[in-house]
Amino acid sequence: GRAGGAGRSVHRGSMSSDSDDWDVPDEGTFRRVDTEAIVAAEAAEQADAAARAAEADAKRARDAVASARDAERAKERERRDSEPVVLVDITALDPTVHNRHDKNAVNDVDKASKWRRTVEAAYGKYSADEDLIAAGTVRGCTRGAYLGELRRLRDEVPGHYWVAVFPPA
Repeated sequence: GRAGGAGRSVHRGSMSSDSDDWDVPDEGTFRRVDTEAIVAAEAAEQADAAARAAEADAKRARDAVASARDAERAKERERRDSEPVVLVDITALDPTVHNRHDKNAVNDVDKASKWRRTVEAAYGKYSADEDLIAAGTVRGCTRGAYLGELRRLRDEVPGHYWVAVFPPA
């Protein structure tokens, strides 16, 4: 009977390293639960969620400020674009000032500048002069549209030097 007993003993030894061997705890065995780690993990998750919410709130606040700023800038731009400007044909006032060689240049910069300052100083007089308006020498416009209108006039009336004159501040 010894041979059988020795055989079983060897077999059990090989069973413990076998991959099919399961570690089943005896009844009544309990694993210790680390409640502090669970509480800490839940607190960290809540803190992360609170931080994400705070960042989202801060982003919404920044976006609201930017949106209000953009709306204010758009309102200011709209107000400025609607301000009056007069376009003046300097060549009609003084034929010695012209741009026959380049529609975006002028032959006498100093004289043209003097005329622009003269019209600017008497903006009310020139902008309301019915004869100059009827002749097309002075044309009303707005700040938002004057650049396109100047280009159009320089194309339509070649050789004439047109300037935009803004009301005095």
